[in-house]
Amino acid sequence: MSQAIPHDDIEAAKLLEQAPSPLALLRRTAARRPDHPALIYLRDANDPHPVTLTYGQLLEEVETLCRALKARGVSQDDGIPILLPLVPQAVSSLIAALTVGVAFPVNLLLSPEAMAAQFKLARAREVIVMGPHSALDVRERVGAAIELLDSEINLVEVALGEPTSASFSWAQLLADGNTDSPVEDFPEAPAALVHTGGTTGAPKLAELTQRNLAAGAIMAASALGWRENDRILTGLPLFHVGGSVDMLLSGIAAGVTLMFPTALGLRNPEVISRFWPLVDETRATLVGGVPTMLSAMASSPRADSTLSTLRGFVTGGSPLPAELKRKVEEVSGKPVCQLYGQTETAGITTAQSADGSYHPILGGRPIPMMKVAIGGPNGSFQPGDTGEVFVSGPNVFLGYRTNDGIQGGPADGWISTGDLGEVTDDGDLRLVGRSKEIIIRSGHNIDPLLIEEVAMAHPAVAQAAAVAMPDAYAGELPVLYVALTPGAQVSPEELIAHTGERIAEPPARPKHAFILEEMPLTPVGKIARYKLKQMATEHQVGRALSSIDTLEKVTCQDNGARQVVLYWKQKPTSKQREFAAAALADLGLEQA
Repeated sequence: MSQAIPHDDIEAAKLLEQAPSPLALLRRTAARRPDHPALIYLRDANDPHPVTLTYGQLLEEVETLCRALKARGVSQDDGIPILLPLVPQAVSSLIAALTVGVAFPVNLLLSPEAMAAQFKLARAREVIVMGPHSALDVRERVGAAIELLDSEINLVEVALGEPTSASFSWAQLLADGNTDSPVEDFPEAPAALVHTGGTTGAPKLAELTQRNLAAGAIMAASALGWRENDRILTGLPLFHVGGSVDMLLSGIAAGVTLMFPTALGLRNPEVISRFWPLVDETRATLVGGVPTMLSAMASSPRADSTLSTLRGFVTGGSPLPAELKRKVEEVSGKPVCQLYGQTETAGITTAQSADGSYHPILGGRPIPMMKVAIGGPNGSFQPGDTGEVFVSGPNVFLGYRTNDGIQGGPADGWISTGDLGEVTDDGDLRLVGRSKEIIIRSGHNIDPLLIEEVAMAHPAVAQAAAVAMPDAYAGELPVLYVALTPGAQVSPEELIAHTGERIAEPPARPKHAFILEEMPLTPVGKIARYKLKQMATEHQVGRALSSIDTLEKVTCQDNGARQVVLYWKQKPTSKQREFAAAALADLGLEQA
């Protein structure tokens, strides 16, 4: 079957002109196939009768919500934080919020203090939040966050269990929308805020318009090759553009069926334990997830699952180790394809087609309507080009909303991605690292992926990440962190020997290996490299100051891993303080 939106610049641009907002895309699909399933929600991993919403029903709920929010006084500049897991209400809330105000899907794991800072920056007027849940205390933390703010914020609760009687309910909100007032879209209006960076310090929110989001949806559907009969099983959260644009909005643009495997998605252990049978039962044609989710799938027994409907996997968000790709394709017999994008481009820049064919580990080719240049806006995208990746297109954001105003927006339509890439002979983008993740050891630039792929080839290793550890002599040293496959055993010394034998360049061989019970992850499931760098800094400072017997511990909470806090058993002498300060200075660090 041919794809729903042709892989063509002219056709994609024509569709964007006809449907320049997510609401317009939904209306277009609902008009063409109102009775086709838009969403299927499994309430648990064995749900025999999942919740289904057709495109006609989804459009009706979205427009009702739009009228309800307007009736409650929401204007185009008002922020609407959404704190919902993968449930149908999260979809209608997102599209309605970005149509009448500024949708702000929020990381469900934030502290009340971090939520409060982000709510304030988002100019929150209404907050749509999940009710009390046994696995997530989101409702309690949102309440605490609102108490920290001076402004009046209304709360709408979506019950996932027993409703809280004191809260304004989802049903009450829908009732406010039972009017015949018109619902309009505003393509050029700011429509969504997406948090970028860490969870500490002053927040920074990427600001995207309705047109940016519609463009990203059309570009993703076109480049990835969605088909109208596709049933896409996705576990990506909607507070990340991979979930909200690359999967959800692109699926709506193409008219596919999106399937949510429980509220916790692919991070639900019950879903992972019977993942392959679930693919058969849902008749999934594609599965979307970040590499850590693929790793969990690959460790799940396939048993007698046929996977007869499955065409392949779509992944992105972080580098795909070659060994992980091999494992997934070996277990499933289906190919893994990749996309590459940023929050700032509504989630997509280049991609490989999910057409069932096998691909090498590359970022793919520039998607329709996207301009990609190597080295700068005046650069080219030709075989052999190497350098920093710059991009321009209708999906490029307005800039970052900060406490000091909009910053970091495009210059003449172009933005720098901060990624380093090269163009292959076939015209694909190969990512060779992030400029800020490159490890520089005595002047040698080391790509962490080189170390990680070698580590992943060890049969005991399930996940691997290489980061820079500060060093007084070399500036930085590569160190390796791994999580093991269930039941496997290996020593740090064996890992150092394994990588040392297989990495030809001596400076790139990791100096230390650390084995963790589990990798620290970001809320979307990527490996939290900044936390590993903090751990490496703590380790090195602890070694450097090991001769001071009055030092109790060292902690590093700085996202850049350049500042540490020293805790003392007793008041240190001036000589000990001077020694510690000198040791930190030698490592290029400072005391917080």
